[in-house]
Amino acid sequence: MATFLPFRGIRATDDKMHLVASRSFLSYTEQELQDKLMNNPFTFLRIIQPTQQREIPDSEKFEQVRKVFDEFIAQGIFVQEETESFYLYRQRKDGRDYLGWMGGMAVEDYRNGVIKLHEHTIERRENLFAEYLATTGINAEPVLMFSHFSTSFKEWMSDLQSTSPLCNFSTTDKAQHTIWRISEGESIEKIKIEFAQLSAIYIADGHHRSASSERLQRMHPEWPGTHQFLSFVVDEASLKIHPFHRAVVEMDVSVEGLLAQLEEKFDKVSCSGEDIPKGCFGVVISKEVIVFRFAASDAIDPDKLSNQVLTEILGIEDLRRDKRIRFIEGPKGWSYVQEMVNQGKYACAFLLSSVSTTELCTVADHNGVMPPKSTYIEPKLRSGLIIYPINHGI
Repeated sequence: MATFLPFRGIRATDDKMHLVASRSFLSYTEQELQDKLMNNPFTFLRIIQPTQQREIPDSEKFEQVRKVFDEFIAQGIFVQEETESFYLYRQRKDGRDYLGWMGGMAVEDYRNGVIKLHEHTIERRENLFAEYLATTGINAEPVLMFSHFSTSFKEWMSDLQSTSPLCNFSTTDKAQHTIWRISEGESIEKIKIEFAQLSAIYIADGHHRSASSERLQRMHPEWPGTHQFLSFVVDEASLKIHPFHRAVVEMDVSVEGLLAQLEEKFDKVSCSGEDIPKGCFGVVISKEVIVFRFAASDAIDPDKLSNQVLTEILGIEDLRRDKRIRFIEGPKGWSYVQEMVNQGKYACAFLLSSVSTTELCTVADHNGVMPPKSTYIEPKLRSGLIIYPINHGI
């Protein structure tokens, strides 16, 4: 039984939402970041990157974030809803719709296991983000989750898309963003009841944000806004999971020696197109991609690659810390990986198939943990679309 709650969201005025919402800060190159900060006075990046100073304490930077946010409020760039609301958000990109609900997931559901995890978190990062939330008083980056909505509920969500939206705009990555605000009492109850019938909700992206919100609630239980955290929940069918490929910067064995060991240990398989079959992996050596089948195992493919190839053959045991390993997002495609190997930036690379939602759920249901960078999941959400006030109302 999940508890999903409406809230009085803070957002940009209708005419500025397309200018405020930004990609994840880490996705911008330095040049792109400077261009945004110089040419867009409304971008949310001005809030999350309030200073160009590199060496200042985190606490001071967080105070500056809150200060700039307050300035956006004073300038009328942001407004707060008069009533508690849920938000139906649709991102349309590359011919695919990602549709789900923005609202507040109960921290207690994180503690009691209704919210399922598949990654370990790092305590230092939890503490840092909890401090950020406490100081700024806002949460502008929803945790991406998924579950299994009922057929009738999904039909209702489909019908809602024919109503007038709160906003509708496109961004330079050719994605269309549409938001409907749901504040009418009967509809609010309908959403709450649907979530109350869900036995499990799975985190797709945002393990540290979830853990930090739980930590914040323990730090400040007296703040009503800490009992839930900003989440975007979609039906399982609305997710798209890509693989993360692995690239090796340098290795102790020669390319010929690596290939000889792979051929001795694994069976080759034929592969057409750019989809690696489940239970297989591709190795990129020079201009060639050779596909092999893993030895039989119940593990997911990223685990098999780690155990059967990276550790046993190349001696790479810790994907988080070993400086020889790099991760390449699946959407970049084989040609990008091959080009990087051909240019000598990587000694070789390994291609993987996508982890399925069923596999992800199985790992989470058994309290398991996936290797780092096992999934590259879409949709990628914009920061600053809808802001959840923790201790910061207008």
